[in-house]
Amino acid sequence: MADSSQRNSVPVSSGDVTTGLAKPATTPLSVAVPGLPALDVSKTLEVQKQQLDMYRVLLETLAASEQESALLFPELSKSLVGHIGTLNKLKEDLQDIFTRIRALKGHFRGLYPDVYDYVQSLHVDELDDDDEDDSGSARA
Repeated sequence: MADSSQRNSVPVSSGDVTTGLAKPATTPLSVAVPGLPALDVSKTLEVQKQQLDMYRVLLETLAASEQESALLFPELSKSLVGHIGTLNKLKEDLQDIFTRIRALKGHFRGLYPDVYDYVQSLHVDELDDDDEDDSGSARA
């Protein structure tokens, strides 16, 4: 019983008379838990308050950004749908063009098979030359 009453009645002094060194201030926690040094929590509390303020500002910024996004989303969604429609029309047009080109190639192959084969061989040689030029410039 005597030990617990002595622990709770630790005097707080501003310094040691014999050494001249300041003693750490005691806190209720350091008094309740023996061996725990007295902690100065004011700096920790100040940092936590600063962080709380920073998080509040961040939250306000995020809320404003979310509101603006909510306003712009429907308009941008409609615009995206329009652009997708345009791309689909372009794709259909290109497919139609290439289908016509293949049809013309087949027609010319039937009318002029020798000339068609000769032109195709020239075209393949030309593509081979371009590949060699590309590989040569890549090495240099």
